[in-house]
Amino acid sequence: MVKFVPNERAFFNYETKSLNRTYNYLYNESKCRITLPEISRDSLIISSLLSIRRLIVRIGVFYETGSSIQLFFGSGLLLNDELVLTCAHNFDAIEWENKPIRHSKIVICCLDPANESLFSMFNPSDDLIEAKLFRRGLIQDNMSNYDESNVNTTNLAILLLDKPIQSLSSNEFFDPKLNSLLPKSNDIPMNSQLFLISYNGELTDNNELNPYKDEKGFENVSIDKLNFYHNVNHKSVSIGRLIQESSSNDKHVMHSCSTLRGSSGGVVLYSTGKFAGIHIGVANSRKGTQNDVFFNKETFNKYLPVTSTKFRQFIIESIIPNIDNDTANKWQFDSK
Repeated sequence: MVKFVPNERAFFNYETKSLNRTYNYLYNESKCRITLPEISRDSLIISSLLSIRRLIVRIGVFYETGSSIQLFFGSGLLLNDELVLTCAHNFDAIEWENKPIRHSKIVICCLDPANESLFSMFNPSDDLIEAKLFRRGLIQDNMSNYDESNVNTTNLAILLLDKPIQSLSSNEFFDPKLNSLLPKSNDIPMNSQLFLISYNGELTDNNELNPYKDEKGFENVSIDKLNFYHNVNHKSVSIGRLIQESSSNDKHVMHSCSTLRGSSGGVVLYSTGKFAGIHIGVANSRKGTQNDVFFNKETFNKYLPVTSTKFRQFIIESIIPNIDNDTANKWQFDSK
């Protein structure tokens, strides 16, 4: 049996007395739109969310032992037609039958929805593209494709696709807008609005509710309700707030965008549409006497800010050298 380690958390809105939800993209023939609460259609964030939609991918990671297979999911961002930015811990070994098992295969899918039934080990959909790890962490982290990520390593990774995505043109490649007047993360006011774009995976086991057992508002919440509110298997947008920064060590910034498993590697944007960072899981979870994990009022999700020293170094080492000059210019920070 695979040991379940909760690394994402959903949130309950005490004002509306309901779960926080995500907002999915709506399709009408060749057109796409997204409707968000209390946000004008003319808002900068709407155009940014629509333009980034095609660049968000679902990542499937396979693990095998004997004749048994386990599949885990993550999210990622296409940097160009063959490189995907995501987080390193999506590829950690898992604990299975009390022993560590390394991943055996990685695939990505751009579809919306990208149902789990597409991700077959032996009869894969034509819409899947195989990938391999191109870089995990910083060079100084010296991480292999299978090392477990930890607090001292940089939780970023790049995948290289086996074949380029033909339908993607260079003018659609992501522009993080780093050359604009992007404030440092510690200049962003607390409680500022954030937007997380990712895939949320479907919960199937009631044990996945255990971390919430002491959380007010979750007394009558079911996995079906969590799945419904999070538009599982679809690309969707979660709206939250900047909660607290990590100050001097700049390892992560906490936020309240609601997520389920499979969201790690998703993209966080400011309300202006500028790139804030990559979502990397949960912060401040607690362990009980039986080594079980639970959440409390200090448990939030977290992202690695693009303005951090480690993310900047990762851009210099692993992103800019491997993309074309025009795209690389978008990833250059203003030296002023």
